[in-house]
Amino acid sequence: MRNIEIQRPRDLLSSDAEQATRIASRKTARRRRDLPLQVAVLGAGAWGTALAIAFARSGANVRLWGRSDTRMERMFRTQVNADYLPGASFPPKLEPTADIHYAVASADTIFLAVPSSIIMETAIAIADDVPPETPVVSCAKGIDPDKGRLITDMLSEIIPQAIPMVLSGPSFATEVAQGHPTSVMLAGRRQEAEWLAMRLTSDEFHIQAETDVIGVQIAGAIKNVIAIACGVVDGLGYGANTRASVMARGLEEASTLAQAMGGSRETFLGVAGSGDFALTCSDPQSRNYSLGNSLATAGKGKKSKTFEGAANAIRVLDLIDRHGCDAPIIRAVCALLEQDVTPREMVAEMFRSESTNEEMAMDISI
Repeated sequence: MRNIEIQRPRDLLSSDAEQATRIASRKTARRRRDLPLQVAVLGAGAWGTALAIAFARSGANVRLWGRSDTRMERMFRTQVNADYLPGASFPPKLEPTADIHYAVASADTIFLAVPSSIIMETAIAIADDVPPETPVVSCAKGIDPDKGRLITDMLSEIIPQAIPMVLSGPSFATEVAQGHPTSVMLAGRRQEAEWLAMRLTSDEFHIQAETDVIGVQIAGAIKNVIAIACGVVDGLGYGANTRASVMARGLEEASTLAQAMGGSRETFLGVAGSGDFALTCSDPQSRNYSLGNSLATAGKGKKSKTFEGAANAIRVLDLIDRHGCDAPIIRAVCALLEQDVTPREMVAEMFRSESTNEEMAMDISI
C-alpha cells in the first residue's frame, strides 16, 4: 500500500503558466479515450468501496482512501473490504490507501463518498491538493450540517478552483459491488458531466449526465426523510395504498422545494428522483426505511435523534421553511423524530388535507 510523502499540487504549480499548461494537458487527456482515467474515491465504507469497484471495472485507475491505517493496509493485502462488502473482490486497478494526499494526486476527478456530517472536513483536507478545473463529486445524500446549504455550495466555497458535482440514484452498495445493473445520475457542468458519464459507465453501472445539481441533491436528501415515513407506515401495519400515497406526496414535496430553489421538477421523473424514492422507501436494505420500522414500535421514537437520517430531516425542514413551501409529510416526520407525536399521530398528520379552508385529518384505521 502506498503511504508516502508527496508534494502538494500547490507547490508543483508555482506559476500561472505552469497551471495553464496543466489545465490544457488535462483537457487534452479528457478527449482521448485511450488513456485510463485517474479517479480518487474518498471514503472506504460500503458506498465508497462499491463506487471504487464500479469505476475500476469501467477501466479507470482508482485510489480508494480510508482514514484507518490498519483497515486500509488489510484491504490492500486481502483485496477486499471485509468490514463492509465481504466477498466483493477488488479489480486489479483499485488501490487502497490511507494517505489522502496520495489518493488525490494526479486525479482527473475526485468522489467524496463520506457521510454528509464529515464531508466538510474531508473537503478542507484536500483543498490545497485540487488543481483548477478538477471535478469534485459529492456522493452524500444530505444537507451541509454547518450552514444548512447544499453540499455543492459548500464545495464551491471550500474548493473554489474545483468543479462541484453530485452523484445520486437508486444504488444499494452491495448490489453495485456484486455487479447488478444499476443506473445513477451525475449532475454538474454539462461538459464535465457528459465526459465523466461516458468514461465511467460500464455494462453494469450506467451513469446519466444531468445539469440540475439542485434537483438531484434535494431528491437525495428528502427521499431519506420520506423513507422514514414509509418505514413507519409499514411498521404500523398499513397497506401498500398508504405507503404509495406517502411516496407520491413526498416526491411532490421534494420537487416543489427543488423548484423553489431553482431546480427542475423534471429531475424527479428520473432515477435520482422517482427511482431513488422507490428503492429507499420500500426495501429493508434502506437504513432510513428500517429506522421508520423501528420507530413504529417505539412509541414517540425514544432516542430517535441518534439514528442515521434524523438530523438531516431537521435540516431539510429548515430549507422548506426558508423557501415557504408546504410539506406536511416532512413536517410530520420531524415531529416524530422530535418526540412531539406518536407514530399513529404522525400518520394522521401526514394525511391532513388542505383542500378546504379548514384542515381535515383523515381517520386512518387498520
